[in-house]
Amino acid sequence: MSNIWIAASDGNTAQVLAFLSSNTALVNAKDENGYTPIHAAASYGHLDLLRKLVTEHGGDVNVRDDDGDTPLFTAETVEVARCLVEELGADWAHKNDSGVTAAEAIEEDDQYPLVVAYLRSLNDKATMRPINTEPGSPPAGIAVQVRPLDDAVADLQPVDQEFKQKIEELAANPQEFTQEELRQLVTEAVHKHVLEPEERNVRARDD
Repeated sequence: MSNIWIAASDGNTAQVLAFLSSNTALVNAKDENGYTPIHAAASYGHLDLLRKLVTEHGGDVNVRDDDGDTPLFTAETVEVARCLVEELGADWAHKNDSGVTAAEAIEEDDQYPLVVAYLRSLNDKATMRPINTEPGSPPAGIAVQVRPLDDAVADLQPVDQEFKQKIEELAANPQEFTQEELRQLVTEAVHKHVLEPEERNVRARDD
């Protein structure tokens, strides 16, 4: 015999809505395992039904099953994960009863690496330092010294081959670099070609 959880798993929108018409509370109802129609729709990738359950019928996009897993933990495609997070407001940083996030839980299963990559990219964006967005202003914490162009060029150090290779790899395949790798590359460039030359000039003047 069919029920709302089976109907949601099958993507049978008409049948799901029929169940809800008789009992609206079923939208967040849990089966014997704490599984809700929202979990079912997300797990099987029924996006239109998922949107209806949350936006039109009061479904909780962060509803938890008996293990503390939200519907995001069931996502098997980036499309589903993106819909849950970007459209419906799912909490990608939520940790279940085992203390792991959706990204970590999905990564443990080693089945949906693209979903893991997408969810981890959200964490990367959240941990990036805010920058000063005022036109003409440098990023926060960065001081800019205006110098004649000829002087600045004279102080630049030759780019070593290893660093040059990193730059070329970044230009060719920017998507393969993580946020941390990009930060390290920028830091290396600043130290090698801005800070260190300036330090050498200061010591020379002191002598």
